Amino acid sequence: MVCARSPRSMAGGESNMGEIETEPIRPKVTDAKGILKQNREFLDFFWDIAKPEQEIRLQAIENLVQYLKNSEKEDELRYTLKRLVEGLAATRETARPGFSLALAQVLQVFEDVPLQSVLDQIKEKHDPQKVKKKLVRNAAFGNFFGVLSLSQSGRLTKEPRVVLESVQLLQSLAQFREHLKDLPRKTMVDILSETPEAVFEEVLLGALKSDLSSAFSTPEQLHLLLVAIQRFPGVLKPKKLKNLLGASSVVTADNIPKLVEVLKTAAKSVKKDRTMPPVGLDLLKVALKENSFDLFWKEAVINGLLKDQLGPSSYMCYRLLGSALPLLSFSQLKCVLGGEVMKHYGEHVVTAQLPDRFKFAPEMESYVDSFLEGCPDPEKQFAVMVAFSSLTNQGYPVVPSYWKVVRHLQLPVLLRYVDWLKDMFSNPQLDTCMDFSTKRQQQNQEKGDRTQHCVFRLRKWIVPRLISIVDNPLVKKEEDLVMDIARFIFFHAFFKVVKSNPVIPETESSLAVPLDEQTRSVIANSFFGLLQHLNHLPLMGDSPEVAALNERHVQGVTADGTLWIFCIVQYASVLLSQSKHVQAARPFSKEQREAWDRMLQSVEALHKKAKKSQNMETAAFQQLFLLVGIHLFKTPEESVELINDLQNCLENAQEKKIQKEKGNSLVGGERGAPVGGGDGGDPPHPAVSAQSPHETGLQDCLREDVSTRHPEGPADHPGCSGP
Repeated sequence: MVCARSPRSMAGGESNMGEIETEPIRPKVTDAKGILKQNREFLDFFWDIAKPEQEIRLQAIENLVQYLKNSEKEDELRYTLKRLVEGLAATRETARPGFSLALAQVLQVFEDVPLQSVLDQIKEKHDPQKVKKKLVRNAAFGNFFGVLSLSQSGRLTKEPRVVLESVQLLQSLAQFREHLKDLPRKTMVDILSETPEAVFEEVLLGALKSDLSSAFSTPEQLHLLLVAIQRFPGVLKPKKLKNLLGASSVVTADNIPKLVEVLKTAAKSVKKDRTMPPVGLDLLKVALKENSFDLFWKEAVINGLLKDQLGPSSYMCYRLLGSALPLLSFSQLKCVLGGEVMKHYGEHVVTAQLPDRFKFAPEMESYVDSFLEGCPDPEKQFAVMVAFSSLTNQGYPVVPSYWKVVRHLQLPVLLRYVDWLKDMFSNPQLDTCMDFSTKRQQQNQEKGDRTQHCVFRLRKWIVPRLISIVDNPLVKKEEDLVMDIARFIFFHAFFKVVKSNPVIPETESSLAVPLDEQTRSVIANSFFGLLQHLNHLPLMGDSPEVAALNERHVQGVTADGTLWIFCIVQYASVLLSQSKHVQAARPFSKEQREAWDRMLQSVEALHKKAKKSQNMETAAFQQLFLLVGIHLFKTPEESVELINDLQNCLENAQEKKIQKEKGNSLVGGERGAPVGGGDGGDPPHPAVSAQSPHETGLQDCLREDVSTRHPEGPADHPGCSGP
């Protein structure tokens, strides 16, 4: 609502008071009764409340209240009220909220102070009719902040007469709209929100009748009516609304034009703030309450605001869409998500990519994120995810492939969404998408197969979206889902379906539109990006054992300790062995297949060796073989050479290790010292040692053997920049 509702913001201003606020230094203060002579500290509280530093002001208010509680002197309390009331109209604008908050705190603590007497002081001290013309503006603010302090004291609704006079005072401030804007109306809304129904019916309804009857005049008056309808449904019944508005409900066909104009005005009023006007959200709620949402959305939003074709009106439509998500039924949700507002939003996202354009996408993302986080209904979660994923520009969804809102999906919804993505990849159903083209795209549209172009763009988005689910640590997922995504991407990057086979789920659905080489190349590159994520993927699960391993930064393995890349290699071996059902996009030559088989044998041998004794050398060689082996599918010629290099390197490393062990045993026998030197304690763990001899041998071997074949260095070849 208004900024004055926040205690901190109210104390955020600077102030001075009355006759001394225009002076640069403290003037002499007359004190006939000697109050101030008793304690100069007491006077300093008021000066500190007026200082520009927020922390000083807040501390001064707290100290003043505590001082008065300890003092228990009536003359000091009276003086405090007088000074605070005067400060409400301080010339320095940023000081007024501070005095307002201080007055509210004092009235809250000292409940024996009659609010009526304080209100009388405010009206007498800040009467716009009695002050000089140049001080009329200050007096108007003094009245406003005075009522605000009464409201913030928490006591206002307990005194019906004071409530009535406060509302009437706020109504009288309408003539100073040039200075106060819509602050008085917003404060009236705040007062209504805290007023009991009986007080509203007996005291305020009559006073507010003119405002409620002219609800369609301004956003503030309409908002006042909407708040009253929601706050006091037992009072503002259809019959009462009929007397006030001429209709028994707010959202009617006759009222639509007036509502549209009010919404346009409200949209323009928050152009700089870039927020949802409160009247818009409350009108949406009342439309739902009156069972007239369809009428409101179609006539007021789509045929009214959206056709205005102005930025503020369009952004308000988007904000109404985002705000409506948690309020709608499933059928209403489907209708809104498949309508013109969504399509218009999609066009905005595409055109807003140009420089210096306002981008609404981050705000919409926050709406969707908030909805998914608080939505317990899996059907609604799934509907929203599919709707935004189906909003496409020539096949390419307007939401980013890495969309953080996915983290809030329930696991069953996430699994269902992944299946939907995979199905859209295999059988792109473009007719189910809300697809559009910008005017420029339509003008530049080349002749050709537009469907093929859209399918390529859609698949180009789906693969990174699947990878983002694996990559995002905040997405709750299981190992089976991760492996399912990895298998799917690997299969379509490097294999084709020949015949369906239940053993290979990826063969169960054939591609409705075959993959071209460009698409397959994009998927292959994406797969190796996924492989990089898998190599750094922490363990999944909530068990204490998993948490302990994650604290040790164990990455790249499944719960049973198997390397993720080894799982992929095993899957690749299955595919290569099922030639009747699948076929490699680039079939291996005899030499390449032999290299693949040698790689598998080397990995198996290293795996058996690792079971006997764990060391960094064995683990490094195993990962290198796996990494270079999987690169056979992308760069087969280079990978064959690298596999040969690795095998030579492994043999040399093993030979050097045998020679080193023989040398150490001879030296140890002569000197009688423990192998490895030191004090004879346990050798350091390979994971924490600075550089083990085996690791040094591995590096030397790689440098010698690989550089002889590739002078540019092993780092320029796949697999050699890994472990």
